[in-house]
Amino acid sequence: MRPYPLIRLLCEPSPIRPTSFDNVAFIVHSRPFIAAAILTTLSSIALTLGQTPGPAATNPDRMAWFRHDKFGMFIHWGPYSALAGEWNGQQIPPHTEAEWIMQRLNIPVKEYRERAHQFNPTNFNADAWVNLAKATGMKYLVVTAKHHDGFAMYHSKVSEYNIVDWTPFKRDPLKELSDACQRAGIRFSVYYSHREDWDDPNGFGNNWDYDPAKKDFSQYLENKSKPQLRELLTNYGPLGLVWFDRGMDTPKHAAEFADLVHSLQPQCLINGRIGSYKQELMGDYQDMTDNGMPSGGLEEDWETPQTLNTTWGYSKFDQEWKTPGVVIHRLVEIVSKGGNYLLNIGPMADGTVPQPSIATLNEVGRWMSRNSESIYGTTASTLREFPWGRTTVKGSTLYLHVFSWPADRTIRLSGLTNGVNSAHLLVDPSHKLPVASQDGNILVTVPVSMPDTRDTVIVLDLDRPPVVDPVFVTQDSDTGFELNYLTAVTSGNAKKRFNRDGGFHIAKWTAPEDTVSWFLSVSSAGKYAIKIRYAAPKEWKDGQYILTVGSHELKNPVKPTGDWYQYATFDAGTILFPKAGQYKLELKPAEKYSHYLMYFESLTLEPLE
Repeated sequence: MRPYPLIRLLCEPSPIRPTSFDNVAFIVHSRPFIAAAILTTLSSIALTLGQTPGPAATNPDRMAWFRHDKFGMFIHWGPYSALAGEWNGQQIPPHTEAEWIMQRLNIPVKEYRERAHQFNPTNFNADAWVNLAKATGMKYLVVTAKHHDGFAMYHSKVSEYNIVDWTPFKRDPLKELSDACQRAGIRFSVYYSHREDWDDPNGFGNNWDYDPAKKDFSQYLENKSKPQLRELLTNYGPLGLVWFDRGMDTPKHAAEFADLVHSLQPQCLINGRIGSYKQELMGDYQDMTDNGMPSGGLEEDWETPQTLNTTWGYSKFDQEWKTPGVVIHRLVEIVSKGGNYLLNIGPMADGTVPQPSIATLNEVGRWMSRNSESIYGTTASTLREFPWGRTTVKGSTLYLHVFSWPADRTIRLSGLTNGVNSAHLLVDPSHKLPVASQDGNILVTVPVSMPDTRDTVIVLDLDRPPVVDPVFVTQDSDTGFELNYLTAVTSGNAKKRFNRDGGFHIAKWTAPEDTVSWFLSVSSAGKYAIKIRYAAPKEWKDGQYILTVGSHELKNPVKPTGDWYQYATFDAGTILFPKAGQYKLELKPAEKYSHYLMYFESLTLEPLE
């Protein structure tokens, strides 16, 4: 978000209503062509200093397609698809991922390999899969090149345990999909499980066939994982991204994989699961947990991977299919918060896509054919969520996604301070809708019936990009405040982020201009005790933070809490609100540091009197 306009809020009620702020995508400028050896060295130095480790800094041009396209197809497909959730009469537990059956049921490598010998997807048709993605409105495709079972779904020269050499199929599905994507104008990408490999004696994860004490994980990385990644990067044309999974044991090893990608395909993106979940974020963008959804918008590029039922690989037992309406609503919600939606299908062993998947995607595609303008190229909306739906933004155009049609035919839009030039239905630009203003709200009168019962999109042509009032955090008469990333306004380098181990937090702040602010509507005057919750590794112990409300200032040292995401709560002092009213509270680094100030989680203000 842009820095909030400077307003002096004294420690007394303020009659001023602060003006707006807009989301601005976080951009780091750098050259993508950097030698792998230099990158690895820099990563090691960063770790020593307690700074952010990671691959080459993100070039905004590399991210342009990802930020525009928004919607992609994920495909989980392999020998586990033939097992379909069952092994020798034993079913995997409900809601367990079918592609994990080898590990969940401790299937011996020899027996799993024998079943893989029989894998023969004679109904596989790359053009049919790609055309389904295109008809759905998806712009990129990510397919499992090797999942955790260690079986390569392409012609690997590194290991004979691949679909061409090991099965009667004798074809390379990844090559066929890459070619089909090129014909259809879909960006081709691959999933590769770089850490987990239950087939390799030295790979991570199989402790039922192999003794963990005898494993040489580095040997697996050098002899199989890196060489196979090199094959994928050199034999299948330009890749949009490599989707890694399950993290990595050390940042150094993760950086080596990132360096390999950047050295062979500098424009290829890397997802956030390349590095350890327990340490600093890495990758060009971040992934939510499987099927996860943030409560509010994050301030870095991110993606939500979800699946059409409850498992990722095909299971004959899983028939809990998402409806077209659910998929459309999730797509809109994710995009409205600034993310991408990667939606998974799990084809059957013979290459057939389950009919319920096709039926849902076809309906989503029909909606996208009419409304994709409100999805592609849009940015996160700073407007709050509304009872009737969500909003997306493109320049000075605001798209209202109406999930629930108002009985009184009036869409109420609060918080927007813009002028509205006109309003119309996206599917019928000639049908202008009446717009009025009342008590700070914009009112749009809509037709009696809902044109699209899943999501009707209304277009507002604004006089400039959306200008939104800040959200004031309120309190009851006898309670305090809990302030977190959801209601925070960041400026400078401070960013709202997500990590599977660290959760939602604010980081990347290193200097006094990197601030985090909240706007409070105080109903009960008096003294408040302040507690702050954060995580900070020992390398950050020289940091200090300043907390201000008007002319009142508190300054405290940052105390180490242990490892990267070991949060702890500390007393931060007391503050006096002499009167009820509106205040601005600001938190920032006391000076410039060579590392982040902290991983901030929350502030609580509890009344003392």
